Amino acid sequence: MKPHDITADWHICFQELAPKLLLYGRQWATNSADAEDIVQMAFVRWWQRNPGGDREHVPLLYATVRTIALDVRRSDERRLRRETNSEIALPSEEAPHFDPPVEDRENALMLERAMRDLSPEQREVVTLRIWAGLTFAEIAATTGETTNTVASRYRYALNNLHRVLEPLREDLGAAPAPALA
Repeated sequence: MKPHDITADWHICFQELAPKLLLYGRQWATNSADAEDIVQMAFVRWWQRNPGGDREHVPLLYATVRTIALDVRRSDERRLRRETNSEIALPSEEAPHFDPPVEDRENALMLERAMRDLSPEQREVVTLRIWAGLTFAEIAATTGETTNTVASRYRYALNNLHRVLEPLREDLGAAPAPALA
């Protein structure tokens, strides 16, 4: 009987979760390279605290990405203030939320702009729900909010996206989407 290879399990786990975590990390990072570093730091920290790789702790991994990203941002802001005594740098446009195929670039840019127009709280919930596939309960555990608050933010975000992106649907010849309650 072949012994169980925990290293292979972790490689598979990282390959599965890293793209979703990177997408989430891009919301908090000032550029793509920082987002990659944050995801790696979060995954290592999660792995150290969860050596069995138990998937029920995945919301904790997202919370770890968020915490590390906020810590990095605060550290960068303090360093900038010390070094330049200028305004704090905001996240740049360099780190898009989406890496679409070339033929979808225009639509992706519209969606990117629509996502950017959402409040940070709504954007976070949409990213965690749609792209990370977390449940409202898992998102609530990640963000420290109630499940009802998370669900409301998601509903408001979808309504806002629907309103902004409806002209795109009409341009593509799609049937109008039903109104969201």
